[in-house]
Amino acid sequence: MKLENEIEKIKQMVDQSQTVAVVGHRNPDGDSIGSCIAVCEWLESIGKSVSIFVDGEISSKFSYLKKFNQFNLGADQEHFDLLIVLDLSDPARLGVWDCLIAKSAKTLVIDHHVNPVFVQCDLLIDLPEYASTGEIVYSLFELLKVEITAEIASALYTSIACDTGCFLFANTTAYTHHVVESLMKKHNLDIEGINFKNFRAYDRQNIPVITYVLKHIKFAFDGKLAIAVLPYKAVKKWNLDYESRHGLFKYVTDINGVKSSIFLTELNKGEYNISLRSLGEIDVAKIARRINGGGHRNASGATFKGSRKQLLKILMAEFAQVIK
Repeated sequence: MKLENEIEKIKQMVDQSQTVAVVGHRNPDGDSIGSCIAVCEWLESIGKSVSIFVDGEISSKFSYLKKFNQFNLGADQEHFDLLIVLDLSDPARLGVWDCLIAKSAKTLVIDHHVNPVFVQCDLLIDLPEYASTGEIVYSLFELLKVEITAEIASALYTSIACDTGCFLFANTTAYTHHVVESLMKKHNLDIEGINFKNFRAYDRQNIPVITYVLKHIKFAFDGKLAIAVLPYKAVKKWNLDYESRHGLFKYVTDINGVKSSIFLTELNKGEYNISLRSLGEIDVAKIARRINGGGHRNASGATFKGSRKQLLKILMAEFAQVIK
């Protein structure tokens, strides 16, 4: 699929709509937040009435984006002419906002995951060759000749930087850098501030948690796989919300010699959030799909209910097939 082949359909869907809902995935990351805000800014600039939604906590680190506090304000609206779903390949990841499909006359999905299962839509734009949904939105804006404002530039930079790990991940392409170069030329982006908040800053009260994680890392397959578990007693002890937990996996993944990592967080007794990361050709998305999860080749996740022993047995068997 080429985006330019679908541009007239997208333009027609937008032109024929006055009320628009824009939604990202549950427990939103920077790509989800940034692409939603960028699309919202564009739609409002052409006179549309727009509401933006995500299910889950929005990290305060995104507070530099103007529309940070405007998510989920249109919850009482009963009908939308158009629903635009961003960075989401599976309707199950809409969470509480799956109701928006029934509330909307038409649905447009723009995504970059492999093998999407989103079938309840009028138009699916799925382009896995793009590193982020933010890149697709930028390309869409180029084709539509949308003015890139300072707020759109900050939102799109956030999308792209977050889904490429600040340009460290293998999904980073020459086009990725081209888009960022264009955004930086158009506006004086606070690159240092955005990158510090998203990739370096952490709260001092998280030091005991980080220490716990570092002390309890296990290794397998000659040190190529690192495993960390944050049990429910630790989550409860330190009252860890999503923002406090997010990013802890980097302390496991970034060890020299580690090619892949497993980070398990026991959110409730017997209920685990699973974060899988890898370098190079190891496809953790395939492993995540084995347990009804998904994501990207080098960054995926899932949830699991059952015993930790059972979960680790499944994961270890899967990694044994891919780690040489």
